[in-house]
Amino acid sequence: MLSLRKRGEVYYIRGTIRVGSKTYNVKEHSTGFCKLQDAREYASKLEQDTRDSALNPKADKSNKTLFDDCLRNYLNKKRPTAIEFVRIRILAEQFEGVPVSELIDKWNAFCKERMHLTVSTLNRYISTLNAILNMAANDLDIIPPKIKKQPVKNTVVFSITDDLREKLLSCYSDHVRPIFILLAFQGFREQECLQLLWEDIDLHNKTIMIRKSKNGETRVVPMHKRVWMTLARHWIASGKPVIGHVWIRRNGTPYPDSRKELKGTPLTIAHKNALRKLKKHYGIELKMRVHDWRHAFASSLVMAGVDLLTVQELGGWKSLDMVKRYATFSNKHKIDAINKI
Repeated sequence: MLSLRKRGEVYYIRGTIRVGSKTYNVKEHSTGFCKLQDAREYASKLEQDTRDSALNPKADKSNKTLFDDCLRNYLNKKRPTAIEFVRIRILAEQFEGVPVSELIDKWNAFCKERMHLTVSTLNRYISTLNAILNMAANDLDIIPPKIKKQPVKNTVVFSITDDLREKLLSCYSDHVRPIFILLAFQGFREQECLQLLWEDIDLHNKTIMIRKSKNGETRVVPMHKRVWMTLARHWIASGKPVIGHVWIRRNGTPYPDSRKELKGTPLTIAHKNALRKLKKHYGIELKMRVHDWRHAFASSLVMAGVDLLTVQELGGWKSLDMVKRYATFSNKHKIDAINKI
């Protein structure tokens, strides 16, 4: 017999289900529902699914199992990170009430509606979706659909010369150039930069605090001298504010945080305009993404002889292994240097 009890706002369920001569124990877990009627319907479905599984152990339940069931099973077993939880929230909104057997068609429709998103972004959502479905494979007796990641065709720019860096920075509009100076000389992730608050900027001690990085940790980094000059001028031009967002769009509002909603990169248009201007004014055609400023920052530090641990701390990489890829550029830099003799 199953019983329900309320913990906080949500009903939890536990008990036993008897099928023939066998009794199945149901460990206490969240139903995911705040209303008693919804929780009772969940209990009824759980009991029916358990009976079906017991009577037909090899039957695929994909057409009877909803994405909601898979997600509830996943959240009862795993505590997602803040970034994963954002993806889970968006997936829950899109696939609520969708049977597992129909997920591929729904996913394809989901992608068509978001043509502005990069392949890398969609692949991260695929990873989360597959994790939810694979965990449900054994627990809920389903055959998870195979949603394949798309190949990433982006050409990654890991390093640019100082001369090219200055030429490209000069091609940005006056409104966004200060932002890209921070990306170039501090190696911030795009949203780490765009969501900076004046409370995070210490012009006196020349430090910047990143409140929430990709790995969920806070870090304080020293300012590059070029960045200090840029921020000091921007602070004066902005009326010497004490609080609020550092970077404001032309319409007077802060830049949206794409980590919290499924939107494209806010600086993409400004960056593409700068690349076109670079080709027009200097005859240089460069295939580079906004995120490549971060790669160029790390590569420049390594080629200047900075140890990898310091590079990791300045850039906020989660592990040292993620920074080691930049060491190859240091070796190439040394080979090129010795061959100039």
